[in-house]
Amino acid sequence: MKEQDLMQEIAREVVKCSRCGNCRSICPVFLEENNENTTPRSKARMMEAVADGELELTPGMQERFAKCLFCKACKAHCGSGVGTDALILGGRTALAKQNGIPFLKKAAFTGLRYRKFFDLFLRSGALFQGLMFKKMPDGRGRIARFPLPGAGFSVRRVIPDLASRPFRSAASGLVKAKTPAGKGRVIFFTGCTLNYIYPQVGDAVINILTGAGWDVVIPAEQCCCGTPAFTSGDLDTGRMLAEQNIKILAEANGDYIVTACGTCGAALRDEYSLVLADSPQLKTWHGLSGKVLDIAEFAVQHCDLSQLGPVPLKVTYHDPCHLVRGMNVAAEPRRILQAIPGVEYIEMQDANRCCGAGGSFSASYYELSRKINDKKLNCAEATGADILVTGCSSCRMHITDGLSQRGSAMKVLHTAEILAMASAAGRKE
Repeated sequence: MKEQDLMQEIAREVVKCSRCGNCRSICPVFLEENNENTTPRSKARMMEAVADGELELTPGMQERFAKCLFCKACKAHCGSGVGTDALILGGRTALAKQNGIPFLKKAAFTGLRYRKFFDLFLRSGALFQGLMFKKMPDGRGRIARFPLPGAGFSVRRVIPDLASRPFRSAASGLVKAKTPAGKGRVIFFTGCTLNYIYPQVGDAVINILTGAGWDVVIPAEQCCCGTPAFTSGDLDTGRMLAEQNIKILAEANGDYIVTACGTCGAALRDEYSLVLADSPQLKTWHGLSGKVLDIAEFAVQHCDLSQLGPVPLKVTYHDPCHLVRGMNVAAEPRRILQAIPGVEYIEMQDANRCCGAGGSFSASYYELSRKINDKKLNCAEATGADILVTGCSSCRMHITDGLSQRGSAMKVLHTAEILAMASAAGRKE
């Protein structure tokens, strides 16, 4: 998107804001800090002042725009229909053009541009992670061997293991349906976190799809969806990654594109409209966006839930922000859980409230993200559930850290994992 178009987009959203303050009651950051500067209406007023020449795009303003989880709750609850996500994205992009991007983020986004280098870096990280991080006794992940500055590592933050073998290293290409008659062809967009940290979720997705009669193609050259870059204001990197993915997905020629990450799914289905606004790939994206389904959506629409076998677990469900508000997927995961024999499903209070992860937000503002997470964990533990199910690997990482920090026995699974368990149990009966 050109700078002129960007400012016009910001202006369209700013003028809608009535300054009612409704966003104050729903913004997780404001509810913790009680600081007007963190509210969406404050950000709208700041960008209005910039447009009117009253305010400059300063580093201080950039910090205020950074302190946002991009959870979309303000947009969902805005009576005036302000596209606060577009407003904040535009503001961050304008601020990044003016002030640049923090060094570590810029280095990471540069790495994302070079897929093979990024892959090599994370593979090397998996090989040598034991040097700096030691395993937790309960097997939930690792903690730093000695205090490290930033990202919460100085307070024994628990992080998951990097997979010794990324998911796409074992599963790229075509995986044929397990049934005699195939129903069609599905493209699996894996995303980064599943690929490098939770390959077992990828295995679960493949088992669900092939067991239901679908051929699955996993393009080896797919890359990061670009959300970390473009939501941080690096629209150029975001566009490059989006264009690469659209090209690869179009060439794969599938009936559907399945994701197991709300952030990836929201980008592919909706947010690329802004990222690719002036790209020659925009038309191709329009032809693909309607094919994008989260694995929970796909399972409800195209799998036979009546064939699921028993899984004796007491579970609750956390709605990832980009899944519930980015993709409007909320009923489907619950329908799956309630369809599994033996599962006792208990709805938690404020299930769709942000857990505080926000991608890199929890690294930049770890203590704040933990306070937001604690409210989520209080609601989850109040259900008495053994398992918290969610559809986002970033949420899973953050919630697992919080549970471990408070010594909770509750574990976290992806929706696809519990569905794959029930599908396997059904085949045994």
